[in-house]
Amino acid sequence: MITHMSMTTDEQNIINNPAMVYSPYNGPDARSQYYGSTYPQPTIQVQIPRLATNQVYYPNNGSCQGPAIHNYPAAEPPYIPQQQNYPAQAAPLPPTPTSVNANANTPTGLSVQSPAKANPPLNCQMLLLSLAEEYFAAAHGQGSMLALARREVEMEKYYKLIATGLGCLEAVLKNWRLEPHREAVVRLRYATILYEETENVMEAETALSKGILVCERHRLVDLKYNMQHLLARIMFTTNARAALKFLDGVIQDVEAYKHVRWIYAFRFLRVSLSLDLASHQDTVAALTHLKLIAGVSKNHGHHAIFATASTLEALTHLRHSSSLESIEQAQRALAAARSIQMDSLLARVPQLAALTYFVDLCCSLQNFDPAQATLKMQNMQAFLDPAIEDSHWTTDGRFSVPITQGDLPQASKLHADIVRTDLEGSLALELNWLPKEDIYALAYLLSGATVSYLNASDGRKGEKFLKEGIRMLGDDHEVPKTVSQAMTAAASRQTWRRILRCYMQVYLIFALCARTEWPAARFRLSQVKETLSDLGTHAPEPLALLSHYLQGVIHQGTGDLASALSIFQTSSLALPSATNLTPRSQVLLDLSILSALNTILILRPPTHPQHSLLAPLLSALSPLCLSNPSKSLQSAYYLILATTHPAGIVRTKQYLQSALQAAKQTANTQLTCITLNFMSAKFFKGVVGGQAEKSARASLSLAMKGGDRLWWSVADGVLGIR
Repeated sequence: MITHMSMTTDEQNIINNPAMVYSPYNGPDARSQYYGSTYPQPTIQVQIPRLATNQVYYPNNGSCQGPAIHNYPAAEPPYIPQQQNYPAQAAPLPPTPTSVNANANTPTGLSVQSPAKANPPLNCQMLLLSLAEEYFAAAHGQGSMLALARREVEMEKYYKLIATGLGCLEAVLKNWRLEPHREAVVRLRYATILYEETENVMEAETALSKGILVCERHRLVDLKYNMQHLLARIMFTTNARAALKFLDGVIQDVEAYKHVRWIYAFRFLRVSLSLDLASHQDTVAALTHLKLIAGVSKNHGHHAIFATASTLEALTHLRHSSSLESIEQAQRALAAARSIQMDSLLARVPQLAALTYFVDLCCSLQNFDPAQATLKMQNMQAFLDPAIEDSHWTTDGRFSVPITQGDLPQASKLHADIVRTDLEGSLALELNWLPKEDIYALAYLLSGATVSYLNASDGRKGEKFLKEGIRMLGDDHEVPKTVSQAMTAAASRQTWRRILRCYMQVYLIFALCARTEWPAARFRLSQVKETLSDLGTHAPEPLALLSHYLQGVIHQGTGDLASALSIFQTSSLALPSATNLTPRSQVLLDLSILSALNTILILRPPTHPQHSLLAPLLSALSPLCLSNPSKSLQSAYYLILATTHPAGIVRTKQYLQSALQAAKQTANTQLTCITLNFMSAKFFKGVVGGQAEKSARASLSLAMKGGDRLWWSVADGVLGIR
């Protein structure tokens, strides 16, 4: 619907003085990035046209003959109408000047020389394209702040800027017959903004479909692949399986034409989308594509791509399972990635090196090897400390994986968002991961998890690492406001940072509980629950269950056994039944085992009303604990058997010996202390002798070393009985 209104003063200025352009952003001209620099570049002055909150302004018909106001629903995201009241025939393009020279003495800063005219008419096509980029830049400049504050007035201005920019692009597409390359670029830009900023999926798909036809007709290969890449991501938001099927077809076409760089791009996209689905079938498919990428890159000598595929393969193995087989496969993939670490191209990708160190450390953490994990943590820190000054870090998390040029053709220099030519002159594949600040925060989390078992005896280094990571992420979950990005991207990053901060808080709560610092643990847990409430459906299931389990631990530690038992017996923390064949993640399975072990400790007294549940629980736990890769869980299970299971002295000694050996393998001070205290009370009660006193003093020393005041008191009591 178009409503013609009388012209304002600003609009009269545009018509009367074609060299003056009003724009909301007084930054560098962004047109050349997307549309080239063939046309004159007008001077940009800051002045935002005053529009109603649900209207978008752009010159009518691209002819600068009067204003047009497009009405949009006030409560809906900005939507570009399908029907426009334009003339049946597009306005012709104005003549192109022969040369454009900068001249500071002219009113616009430009001096246009033409054999026909000294002052050619204003090129409204390029005017609209320039305005669109300026509107987008102005909106994205405040995207990070809006993701934090989300104030209604500022958000309304943000969406008005985005809608106005989209209107400018749409006007260009509908009113001019563009040169094929430029038309494809404009359609790609239009669809990208629709995908990032609105919910107009059908409109974006339509724009891409038309653009792909233009590219096929004029053999614009790189632009076509860019559009298909975006189209697959858009389709994935509505129909994941259809998107994967479409992507498989594109990969076949790319391989048939032997466009190697795009084989990498589409297969990496296929891996990313498959891992988002997280099913076993899709995980296997992701591993298959990563191995194919590694094979192609190895044959072509693209070492950086090979290292990237191998590192992602190792990470995928760890995500898939915590079994020893998966850990071994991950380590083999890491060994393959490090086999070419001396390649000079890898020095340009500090993000890839950081990911390699992270995955290697996680292998040792999953394998419960504290000594090896500590060594790998030190190696990771030794790499990250000097790498903080590397110039290849980016503020938005993007990084370029270089591809050896060889006999590959040059990538398109215009709108090369996926495959481009980097500053060193070689082809590079653009990938998205984490910006530098988030990578270092993640390093603090891994460091804190690595040394948490030595927290009390090592100057509480684990707590210091975790607190520093929490400080880096900010108490108010700030996203750096200097990053120019879409509000949706800034909101996604903010959500990820808040989730990471919650995991740091959870590890810190475990450390506080081990030292019986119950008030501090309760305070930290309240912060986690508040964040989870704000996240809503974005909160990951393991994080919610961890907070739920820790609530029960705090109740049990402070003597509220009834509340603790009610939490440990909830369905979300129940052991998997024999008839339930649905696979569970290792985190959820471990939490259910820990809840059952704590339940047994509460039900152990014969006078407890639910004491009859003890035997079934022990029977259900036996296969789960004995097959669990965690030695600490096995130690706790053997200790529970020794204290609750009716058995003779010989069997009890065997249980205690197994518990003590498993605790020592993982350097678990708390379990070792508890086991020695029980041995002293069970076998040396009332016994006077060197062995009895040695056992009691060892228990007291471990309790003091671990900072556990409860077992410190128990060890003091056992020693006093001697």
